[in-house]
Amino acid sequence: MFRALKSLGSSHARGRRVVGLSLNRTLAVASLPSASTGADASIRLTELPTEPAGQVRALSKIVSDFGVKGCLASITLSPGSYEMLQIERPAVKSEELVDAARWRVAGMLDYPIDEAVIQVFDAPQPSERQREPMLNVVAAPARAVRELASVVDKAGLTPRKVTVAELAIRDLVTASDTTGGPVVTVFLTGRQGLIQATHDGEIYLNRRLGYGLGSVKPTSMLETGIQNTLPLELRRTIDYFDSHYSAGNIRKILAGPDENDFMAFMREAGDMIGLPVAALEPAAELLPASGKPAEYGAPEAYLALGGAVSLRGSSSLSSSAPSSESPAKTRVAV
Repeated sequence: MFRALKSLGSSHARGRRVVGLSLNRTLAVASLPSASTGADASIRLTELPTEPAGQVRALSKIVSDFGVKGCLASITLSPGSYEMLQIERPAVKSEELVDAARWRVAGMLDYPIDEAVIQVFDAPQPSERQREPMLNVVAAPARAVRELASVVDKAGLTPRKVTVAELAIRDLVTASDTTGGPVVTVFLTGRQGLIQATHDGEIYLNRRLGYGLGSVKPTSMLETGIQNTLPLELRRTIDYFDSHYSAGNIRKILAGPDENDFMAFMREAGDMIGLPVAALEPAAELLPASGKPAEYGAPEAYLALGGAVSLRGSSSLSSSAPSSESPAKTRVAV
């Protein structure tokens, strides 16, 4: 999606495995079999060194252990390292959307627009057709994206795309929740989170949360007030979706990661709202044959796994020009 990535992806790297990565304070690596292989899925988490050379060494070891040298890789940016904005869709040709959006969001960023990489994907249209079509815009600092891609490249992988948490979680939900119908997902990292309503592989609504897993600890709830604010945010999201879109009503709430305090809190929130709550569990095909390992309880694992899912079988983008496919349906690479 971003121009910061060079066009990579040799034929020898395709058809074996795909790799999803999250590089924040924790390095998470998820390796999935491609559609043409029957190998197990693998995942590993380790502390991420602060200096690039240490990051390359840490990732290189996992690449070697997993036997994925040269395989295509997707990097998922964590919430807080990019902006997800929504604007009225500019009345331009599809191939001109990125450039038009770039100048429309220039004043919304706290760094110069020339230092940003931009990509877009359409927002589903509400039932009231008189409303102007909207466009989702993702913006991230180009230098940070290039640095991450460089670490991945030097570690022996083929960096194919960079995605963001909202899209990685959407793809994980789409691959794992096969019961059909719209759902709302609450996903928390250590310090931030998101609420999003999805249906049929599209993000209808998205809200950022300024708190993370630490805020749902029983000792922290009274201080943060999350026991009141999160159910309210959920209720508003569900009510807006149900009243403004014709995709059917939200039928359940998914929550991730599957952490004890968080899930206990979410089930209480679900009772208040009147909807069942289920853990966002990866589909069986995304798990090792031995079952779900402890690493899958970390938020970074969800981001890495969602990135790998989005890369597997997708027509990844290597530039910032939108795909000829519907952007909302495309596994958009940032």
